[in-house]
Amino acid sequence: MLGQAYPDAVVELDHTNPYQLLVATILAAQSTDKTINTITPALFAKYPDANALAAAAPSEVEKLIVKSGFFRNKAKHIIGMAQAVVTRHGGEIPRTMEELCGLPGVARKTANVVLGSAMGLDVGVVVDTHVTRLSARLALSTHTDPVKIEHDLMAILPKAQWTPFAHRLIWHGRRVCIAKKPDCDHCTLAPHCPSAFAAVQPKDPSPRAEWNAKQRAARKGTAAAVATSKKPAPKSRSVAKQPRAKRA
Repeated sequence: MLGQAYPDAVVELDHTNPYQLLVATILAAQSTDKTINTITPALFAKYPDANALAAAAPSEVEKLIVKSGFFRNKAKHIIGMAQAVVTRHGGEIPRTMEELCGLPGVARKTANVVLGSAMGLDVGVVVDTHVTRLSARLALSTHTDPVKIEHDLMAILPKAQWTPFAHRLIWHGRRVCIAKKPDCDHCTLAPHCPSAFAAVQPKDPSPRAEWNAKQRAARKGTAAAVATSKKPAPKSRSVAKQPRAKRA
């Protein structure tokens, strides 16, 4: 059904080679593909390959990626990644999970994106926030850990479907089965979905949702602390002096 609904589903980060997709995927953390696609043209024009990016000044890279959020850490990651690619792999993006995960800023999800979408290698299943959410709603996995979810999906799916299935699930999560209010009325999976039309949808167990909740709590705590510090100190109560007793 997902294949019929999204026959052309692909990764939505603009790229022309593995290097570009790797950089874009690192930048996409805690951001959106749409935002990253507005940033990368200028970035790739100035740093067209790993060799160029490896020699870049962090301050110059930061200026180009500031809209991605957490731009200082991301600049550090993509420059470090490029330097490792140059020194360890002769400037070519490696083609194995182990080698990719050995690069700065690269974890299993990012490696799966690059291997599956830029190299045509079905090594695993991309598990992002959408795949995590929909795997729970569709009862494909009971886990919240991305690696465990990936293993569950790999056991269910034929290997040739590992990459396209993830793309289709991500597209469905972005367009129909959204986090706060899934559109069950227009969902082709509704007749087979155990969560369809539920009064309360299963809570999004993704690490990103947990991170966002912690950030909101931290901001509230900071605001409360600031408000408390601005309150004037309570005035001490003075004890009225008692008149001295007259001497007899």
